[in-house]
Amino acid sequence: MNVPEIALHHQRLVARAAQLRAQIDRQRAELSSAPEAEGLRGALEAATAARQGLEVRLRERDREVESRRARLKARERDLMSGRIKNPTELMKLDEEVRHLRTTLSSEEDAELELMEEQERIEREAARLGQALETATARAAQAAPPLRERIGREEAELAAAEVEAASTWEQLPPDWQLAYRRVAARTADPVAEVVGNTCQACRVVVTSNGMQVLRRAGLVRCDNCGRILVVA
Repeated sequence: MNVPEIALHHQRLVARAAQLRAQIDRQRAELSSAPEAEGLRGALEAATAARQGLEVRLRERDREVESRRARLKARERDLMSGRIKNPTELMKLDEEVRHLRTTLSSEEDAELELMEEQERIEREAARLGQALETATARAAQAAPPLRERIGREEAELAAAEVEAASTWEQLPPDWQLAYRRVAARTADPVAEVVGNTCQACRVVVTSNGMQVLRRAGLVRCDNCGRILVVA
């Protein structure tokens, strides 16, 4: 390879190494966290907390209903006992009994709704628990192949880094300096020229620039500043 080809090859090696690092980091995160299982575990914890909250509300509601029911029975006994003779008092007691019955009916309906919601959450918690077991087993099954893939990519990354270092040493000092300057502002400092056109910015290279390029000389694009290489 001539010097321009070495510069382009170096850029491709650097890009491949960056891609491999990103893949390895992503797969390591997947290996350590098991995203599907983590999401299900969070949902299960939320369902469990909701169920516990409902249990507290149900106990409170049950106490209120039992208290109201006991009061209603006591007032009904007073109403039917015959001890109260005053018509006004009887009327007030009858109104109180009717009010207690209405209130008790509403509270029992509310309690029933809470019980139905509790059953729904319990079913959802059971479903999430089963899904979590399945996801955990699937993650455990996928772990060995994932570790193997990470190992292969780490080996490829090491080889790419060694070769990138080797190609860099093959570049003359003026090429290294130009490469560093362009790389400081863009991730791809080298651009191919196809049909007299810079493939990075699509600007036509001058005839003088093409002559230098054909001699494998150092030419930078007049528009984007990248180091040009004839494809």
